[in-house]
Amino acid sequence: MKENPVRTWATWVVRQSRWVFLDPSGLKELSETLLDLPDPVWVSAYHFCGEEELTLRYLLVLDALNFCFWPPSFFTLSPGRRGRQGGGEKWSVPGPKGEKLTGYYALSFRLRQLAEDFPDFFSPSFLSRVGPEELWDLLGPIPLPAWRARALHEVGALLARFGLASRFFLEAKKSAQKLVELLTSHLPMFRDAAIYRGQWVPFLKRAQILVADLWGTFGGEGFGEFHDLSWLTAFADYKLPQLLWDRRALRLSASFAQRICARELIPRGSEEEVELRAATVVAVEKLVGLLRREGRNLLPFQVDWLLWNLSQKGLSVPHHLTLTWAY
Repeated sequence: MKENPVRTWATWVVRQSRWVFLDPSGLKELSETLLDLPDPVWVSAYHFCGEEELTLRYLLVLDALNFCFWPPSFFTLSPGRRGRQGGGEKWSVPGPKGEKLTGYYALSFRLRQLAEDFPDFFSPSFLSRVGPEELWDLLGPIPLPAWRARALHEVGALLARFGLASRFFLEAKKSAQKLVELLTSHLPMFRDAAIYRGQWVPFLKRAQILVADLWGTFGGEGFGEFHDLSWLTAFADYKLPQLLWDRRALRLSASFAQRICARELIPRGSEEEVELRAATVVAVEKLVGLLRREGRNLLPFQVDWLLWNLSQKGLSVPHHLTLTWAY
């Protein structure tokens, strides 16, 4: 098994970082918090799991659309300009008990409803032609509908080529590494990478998280069985860096921290953004090691899930703003 290039190049970035740094004492303190938390579990109430082929299509669509759920006011920003924290009403849907769902869970639950009530949404023909306006009709005013329609067109083309989602996933032969390679080969919007000081640095957030979502949905069996889950890294997004910074596991330079707190748009592929995501990946690797020394064996993606759950509670610092379809 080849080393995950995300892990390799994130480590390389951290070694020469100028804006973001790991804090060993903060990492140790956070690891002690994680020791007391139960293992992360799959939240089945907000996800679809039914007929096998439809479930696989649902997961492809879910992670094709799993990016950027900002409130509307932030979409008028350009690099260097400032926005109001929380300005505008965030896209939401009512949950199974009437609770207000936002972000990822709003997406996963609304798609579950479509899988149950309008399964043709997940057909190759529909996905290949759906437009931004129709997407709003079906999902509500989800942000960035044009980008999301483009992502669905790519999934539609993949399904048209393979005929069935199951045929596509079988090509991976129960390998997380192979599945990520297949996803990034066939779906251009899953090719999440940047150029940092002349070097290609991959993150592959949504391709990797689809592997974990298969594992969670199918309970590690059938299409959820992978022999190399340890190959996966953390899924560097907005919330994990925010949590790590809040818990002092990451330190940011004063100028970079000030820009985030001022709600400036941080350009995708900038040194600061790449260093923040790379440090997130490496910080999770450090946490995995610290937990292992205390007798708790979790994989990086499981530590990611624990941190993401913690990040949903009130934090003392904001997340960075980078407008992108990558995460």
